[in-house]
Amino acid sequence: MISRLYYAAKVYFSSYGIAWFDVDTFLKLLSFIDSKKVLSTNEMDSFLKKNSQHPFAKTGREGYYFARLLWHLGILVKSSGSRYKLSSYGQNLLDKLKGNRENILRLIFKKWYPLIVFLKYIDYKGSVGMRVISSELGGEMKHWTSILHQLGVLKRGNIAKPYNKFVVSSLFIPLSLDLGLIDKKGNEVKLTKDGKEVIRDRVESSDIIRTMPGDYTIYAGIADVLYDAEEPVIVSPWINGTVEKLIMLIGSINEDLSKITLVVRNTQKNRDVIKRISKTTPLDVECRYYQNLHSKITANYQGPSIESSANLLITSLKRNYEIGTYYPKTPEELALAVEELISISKPLEIF
Repeated sequence: MISRLYYAAKVYFSSYGIAWFDVDTFLKLLSFIDSKKVLSTNEMDSFLKKNSQHPFAKTGREGYYFARLLWHLGILVKSSGSRYKLSSYGQNLLDKLKGNRENILRLIFKKWYPLIVFLKYIDYKGSVGMRVISSELGGEMKHWTSILHQLGVLKRGNIAKPYNKFVVSSLFIPLSLDLGLIDKKGNEVKLTKDGKEVIRDRVESSDIIRTMPGDYTIYAGIADVLYDAEEPVIVSPWINGTVEKLIMLIGSINEDLSKITLVVRNTQKNRDVIKRISKTTPLDVECRYYQNLHSKITANYQGPSIESSANLLITSLKRNYEIGTYYPKTPEELALAVEELISISKPLEIF
């Protein structure tokens, strides 16, 4: 169900910290957000403690986790500090929520990738129990999170969340039942007609990525492109030890990787990094520069590519607000743009 590093990271970061779902609590929270328009995570946390009967709402961190979830769902956008505000999309949804509750809740969650993966898995199995879900789907997540940890994208590896036994039973099953997407008989669940409709005709296509501090999906996308490429191209005006470490780790994982082309600006720091890369990797490293370079692209002509606002620096990839696009298959137009960047650049002498 989870075919690549990028999709595993997308599941992990867009569900981070969310372990339970209660429809009444969620609806109350949305109503509270609608009344406030702009609010802090502390205000959300205080509201959940006072207004939810769910024991997990009392832990003291749920406001932060639900703010992240609503940000990923597009209902909230960041304001200042730890404050969020209702997006225009979110306002439109909440206005409609006063009508058909189930349909609007389904509209809110139908693009939430962790739920899509969960539903697609159930569809593949036909009918399946929670123990099998946590074993098989959770096992897939463990495989990918171990690699993401090895590459420095996650702080911890071998993580089954969000498809471990507790989260499946406390979040995905209640959510899917409330949305009318599954039927449950005993310990077995299967998709309803509406559940099948949600995943019908869904294919992996280009993905617009927004990241904020603590969300490293663009970083995962770059690692994903390199993960099984033979001769990828990395374009970034500025690089540092981040790309050096990434190339070294990918080289130890990807046996097919033989050559990397780097297109950067001609600066002393970039030359120093490339010099270290050339000394520490057996790979063929082609170094080129274009002094007015502004593009940031990691491309595998035969596979996926990612373009974004993020330089290959840890500050950009882990601490900044960045926007990018992930392509599961490199578009011809993007391949042409990368080819042209290589063509107009010059060999970078580093010795």
